[in-house]
Amino acid sequence: MLSSLFKPAWQSGSVEKRLRAISSMDGSSVEKQEILAQLATEDVEASVQIAAINKLTSAVRLHELTLNSANDSVRLKAENRLNEVLGENSSLSDQDYRELISRFPELKVRIAAQATTAAIRAEVLQNIPTEQLLEVLELTIYSDSRQQIAERVSAIEMLESARKTLRGKDKTAERVIKAKIDEIRKVVRQNAENLNTVEKLIDEVEYLASHDWLSEFKAKLLAHRNHWDNLQFEVNEKLRQRYKVAREIIDSRYEEQKVIEETHHSQDQVVDEIEVFLKRSANMDLAGSIDGLKESLERQKQFGARWQELSVKARPTLIKDELVDKMLRALQSASELLTEARGVLQPEVVSEQTETGSSKETSDISKVEKASQKLNSVLKKLKWPSDFGEFKSKTELLLQLTNWKNAQKASAVEYQERLDSVHKKIGSIFHFSRTGNLMRAKQFYERTEKRLHQFNEKDCSKLEERLAEAHEALDKMGDWKNFATEPKYLELCDAMELLGKSKHHPDKLSKEIKDLQKSWKMLGHSDISDQYWPRFKEAADKVYQPCAEFFDKRHKTRKDNLQQRQQIVDQLRELLKNTDWDNSPDYKAVQSSLRSLGEKFSKIKEVEHGPGQKQWKVYSTLKDDVYEKLNVAYEANIVLKQELIKQVIVLAEGTARQENLASLKILQTRWKQVGVTRRNADQKAWKEFKKQGDLVYSNVQQLRQGERDEIDLQLNAYRNIVKEIKQLAKTAKDLSEADQQFVVLQEKYENLPELPDQLPEKLVEGIQRDYQHACDLFDNSHSRIINSMHNRQIEMLRKKAILCVQLEALGEAASEQELQEITQQWDAIELHDSALSRRIEKRKRSAQTSLDRKQISAQRRLLCIQLEITKGVESPAEDKNLRMQYQLDQMNELGLGHQTSDSKEQLEMMELDWLCMPGAEAEQQKILDERFQRVLQKK
Repeated sequence: MLSSLFKPAWQSGSVEKRLRAISSMDGSSVEKQEILAQLATEDVEASVQIAAINKLTSAVRLHELTLNSANDSVRLKAENRLNEVLGENSSLSDQDYRELISRFPELKVRIAAQATTAAIRAEVLQNIPTEQLLEVLELTIYSDSRQQIAERVSAIEMLESARKTLRGKDKTAERVIKAKIDEIRKVVRQNAENLNTVEKLIDEVEYLASHDWLSEFKAKLLAHRNHWDNLQFEVNEKLRQRYKVAREIIDSRYEEQKVIEETHHSQDQVVDEIEVFLKRSANMDLAGSIDGLKESLERQKQFGARWQELSVKARPTLIKDELVDKMLRALQSASELLTEARGVLQPEVVSEQTETGSSKETSDISKVEKASQKLNSVLKKLKWPSDFGEFKSKTELLLQLTNWKNAQKASAVEYQERLDSVHKKIGSIFHFSRTGNLMRAKQFYERTEKRLHQFNEKDCSKLEERLAEAHEALDKMGDWKNFATEPKYLELCDAMELLGKSKHHPDKLSKEIKDLQKSWKMLGHSDISDQYWPRFKEAADKVYQPCAEFFDKRHKTRKDNLQQRQQIVDQLRELLKNTDWDNSPDYKAVQSSLRSLGEKFSKIKEVEHGPGQKQWKVYSTLKDDVYEKLNVAYEANIVLKQELIKQVIVLAEGTARQENLASLKILQTRWKQVGVTRRNADQKAWKEFKKQGDLVYSNVQQLRQGERDEIDLQLNAYRNIVKEIKQLAKTAKDLSEADQQFVVLQEKYENLPELPDQLPEKLVEGIQRDYQHACDLFDNSHSRIINSMHNRQIEMLRKKAILCVQLEALGEAASEQELQEITQQWDAIELHDSALSRRIEKRKRSAQTSLDRKQISAQRRLLCIQLEITKGVESPAEDKNLRMQYQLDQMNELGLGHQTSDSKEQLEMMELDWLCMPGAEAEQQKILDERFQRVLQKK
């Protein structure tokens, strides 16, 4: 009895006392924790259980409550409290977490998501099944756990779900998942490409195996083999076996065809060899053909044997077989001709023919005629097709016949020409005698007299007779010459003496002297010329004296110039000698020196002709020697520049790449480093190099522009979708249609190709940020539409609530017409929210029924008090005691620290309760309505 009177407050029969006892308990005490656990588990009042759960710190007890409690609210509260105990402010140690997992494996997800220790989260995540990772990802707030999950997830479906979960929450983990998704998609695409490649190769080899062999199959098969053997991936056994069957068939055919082709190739080689041998035989001269006759016959025999052997292995084409037969027959016929000709062309016959001359040609004509007849007979037997070209030995034999026939004719013509020449010279003796040129006439007489013995007796007699007549005419003209030439000698002496008074330039004066001397000489030698010669010579010496002085002075100047030019020649010789041509000399300096010396040499022009020409030859030789050395560098350097041109052409004609510009700059630098070249060749090479370099630059610029355009297209594709989402966020009205369009836009965005890696990271992040912002705008728009719809539904609910008030005011005495009007108004109001519709329909039905309106008035009054407490508004004086009692009850139930919240959701729930609650007493309904609405509208 006494024990029941003094039992602890937490064991009191009063709920309020048990709540106050729980509120005053120290949660850190182990003993109190046991009491709280007992209350949470065994107390019959749910509010007491909930109050005890709020102070429980044992994760084990809380989890047992979530498993065993039959009360939904208690179980839900235990789950929330368990999350708090396991979560951010948890006092559990690593060992406590491990013991929990060991005892309750089902807590792995919660612990992996909420444990405060990173090591525990990582340990649990390492052992948790893959399918539970997404649950952890949705619950956890820790970045390291998200990244670990992102690393572990590998299935594409889970990665996609994880990416949606992480969107906008964790960029690092999102990047990891995106990279893995990209890699998986890349692998899938690669596997598809590999499979397509394998199937294509198998189709190709099966096609080759199922068709008769064609010439073009060889190249296809070799390319196919190379492709298959170099595959960089594994092929499944079924496809490999399928390929192997077809490959064995086609390989067998290939080997057979290879033998045939090799034989045909050997046949072609034999044909080529015969053709070469035939052409060589056709172009060989007669002597060489006769000397090589034995070798020729042996080669023909070898050709025939080889052709027969190859024909057995593989039948040659008809055209080729006929060609070989035709060539061998032609060679055989040629050999027969040469064999016969060798007997005809005896050395003594040839020598006799060559000895036929002016007096012996008739004696040997019979031998030459016999040889000609035999050669004619042999040549007629030759069977040499015209399409094989000219047979040189035959041509020489024909020429030999012609020479033999023309030899006699030539000797007769030669004899007659010599005879005519002598007669002509005798005529010249008469001519020069008549013109007074006795010296020239005497020269012709002596020459003609020496040649008379070359002719036969008859012709020699006639020549001696004419020569005697010419001699007689020559003697007569000698007597007349002295008489005829004296006036001319006097005229020449007067002319020479007259030149002494001339003021002409020494060069012209010297020429005039020479002309007069020449005229004197043309008169020939005679007695009268000896008489006037001293006078003519004295006048000439006097006239030439100033010329001699001028020529002496000019000779000295030319000699000095020659010495100056000789210095230049010596410098050029030193340049050639002292330059170390074998050890990379300074060719540019050599070229400059050579040009400088050449310019100096060219400026000195007045030199003696003979020494000057000799000196010029030495200078030219030395200059050529230096240029010969320079030419080596010129040729080597122009080859280097031509090689650079080839390289830049490769760049210009090849695929345009960004790195081509760097390669071009390297080539330009190397161009500058190349040594001296000939000016014309260098200018021509530079024009081509520059032209190709401009093409390279143009191609790279076009490539860059194309890449910029392509990147702009990609960026615009991303930006356009962002714009469309933003536009959708602005204009969306219908929720279903907007959601459908948003899903389509999201899919389009996800399916866009990845942006190039070279884009600035800030630009890519800006696009992602814009996309996230656009999605947030749509989410806001989505919420706005939902709120708008919800507000419209609340407004419709208010209208129906007004109709309910009217029905409640009419009560059971309402007429049929009044009910019908209210029903029509009711039906005209569209309220699509089923839950709200059911609640307001319930109020409507209660309007015509008899209820305890007084009790409902009390409930509405209490709801007004709750709203006033929530809004922080004073209650009317008559309700202050009721308000205090309500607050005390709440304190006992929820604890001292509990505070009411004036959140929008709570206020809305109060208004919904107010609108759907049955009407109060008629006189109270309007007062309470106004009171409730006044407080609700207060800011």
